[in-house]
Formats: sequence, C-alpha cells, structure tokens
Amino acid sequence: MTYAAIDIGTNTFRLLIAEVRPGQDKNIISFDEICSKRIITRLGEDISENGLLNTEVQERGIKALKEFADLIAEHKTEKVLAIATSALRKAKNSLEFINKVKDLTDLEMKIITGEKEAWLTAAGMAIDINRPGPCLMLDIGGGSTELIFTGDNAAPAVLSLDLGVVYLTDKYMKSDPPSDADLKLLEYEISHKLESVICFLPIPIPEETVFIGTAGTITALAAAVQRLERYDHERIHNFKLNMTDVNRMYCELSRATTSEKSKFLPFEPSRLDIIVPGTLILLKLMQITKFYNITVSNYGLLEGILAELYIRSKE
Repeated sequence: MTYAAIDIGTNTFRLLIAEVRPGQDKNIISFDEICSKRIITRLGEDISENGLLNTEVQERGIKALKEFADLIAEHKTEKVLAIATSALRKAKNSLEFINKVKDLTDLEMKIITGEKEAWLTAAGMAIDINRPGPCLMLDIGGGSTELIFTGDNAAPAVLSLDLGVVYLTDKYMKSDPPSDADLKLLEYEISHKLESVICFLPIPIPEETVFIGTAGTITALAAAVQRLERYDHERIHNFKLNMTDVNRMYCELSRATTSEKSKFLPFEPSRLDIIVPGTLILLKLMQITKFYNITVSNYGLLEGILAELYIRSKE
C-alpha cells in the first residue's frame, strides 16, 4: 500500500510518501520511501503572545500544504493522514486554519493530543532501533516535548511537556548571541518544567534502559558533532550522542552568533536560531536522568503515522 503521512508541526511541516508492508520482530511496519518533503513554516511563531495563528503563518502553511497535495496526487497515494500538533492545539483560531486548508488543498487535518502524539512518535522512532529491554524515548518539538517510557514489567507511560523550541526561542533568544541573563532565564524555565520527569520515571531506572531521541534538535546535533556538511540518514540514524558532546555543543552554540553557528549546520540555516533551547532541553534531561548517551533515531511522528494508517487498513 502507498500511504502519505503529514506532520503539521509548530516549526516544520513534513511529508512522507512510502510503500508500507508488515514489519518484523518488534516493528509494526517496514517501508520504502517514495518521496519526502519538509518545509519550515514556523506555524507557532508568536502564538504564545496572543494565542492566534497570524495571517502570514497561515499563508506559509497553506502554501506548504498545497505543495504536499500536489505530490500526493502525483504519486497516486492510496491513503493520507495529516496530523496537527502543539501549535493547532493551542491556537484559538485553529478551526479557521483547518477549514481554509480543506477548501484550498482538499487535505483534512486531525489535531491530536500530546499523549497521542507521543505514542505515534514512539511507534515511528523505534523502527530499526535495537531495544532489547526498557526504553525512554524523547521527542523535542517546536511546541512541546514528549517522553515515552516502555518497560517489560510496567505499563507504558507518556509525559507531554509544554516545552517547545519555537516558544522558548521567541521568549529568550532576543539578541544574537543571546545574553547571559536570557540564558539563565531559559535554563530556569527548562529546569523547572523538567522537574516532573523525576516523578514520571521508575525509581530506580533499570540499568538496561535504552535512551532514544528524535526530531530536529537531536538529529541536527548528531550531524554537528560529526561535522557533516550535508544531511546523511545513514550516519545520523542510530548514532550515539554522549553528554560530553551535548554539553560542549551547548557551550559553543549559546555563545555564537547566527553566522558563527552556520559552520555547525551548513545544510540547515533555518534551524540555527532554535538550536540553543533544544540543546539545553536535551542536556538538562541527560543530567536529570543520568543517561550519558542517547541513541539518535531519524524516524518519529511521520513513520508513526504510517504505522497508524497500516493498522487502520487491517481493522
């Protein structure tokens, strides 16, 4: 079956068209990518100030989804699922945007809860990742951060935190480079909102637990640590990031101007202004949980949406 998954994120809109088949071992599906596209729209820009999607971001979003709709039609996709996350959960005028998209592109969007987003992300990010025992999975997004813990002897648990890199960038990245005062405020907010993680995780955390992370911040750090000059799935997926490297990257990035940051991510300039808050979220989580390494997954919500479509087709 040929499916199309659309992730309408707070920072980025992403499309994945793939041929999907049953998976092996613990994987729900396996797939062959036919076409993929990602467009940074900053849908959540300024939403924390008035709770509204402004006209400009709506226009950017609709333009991106028109491109996606054309690609879906070109590849004669059999089923489509478009999932909207944090920005449309928060926006007071999200229904207005959804209706505009339907009228102009014929795409129907579904807003999901943070918990559902976490489960779909977990289903996707675990594809092709060795997870012999308990797992802590992390998704640092533009509007929220999700944690999913799965263990052999405990019910899976989900924690969705109101901690997103677009929101934090709007609030604290006011100068270039950010001031020491703003960085301290950023660290305080992140640390405060991560306090609930201690209650969320089992005590003690099983020694064999694997820490897995996905989404733009984590994959960008994997690329930056390896000094990649272009995005390379084979070198990013399954890469091990350690806390020392994450701490070093935070120290360097937080003191650098946008121009200076570009040497770390020459292929993704649109992520440069949001990389500092995302890196600090990861660093603080590693310090709190005492996970000194995180396995990078290049899969996540999009692949989870494909799995959801596959499951629905079997029901």
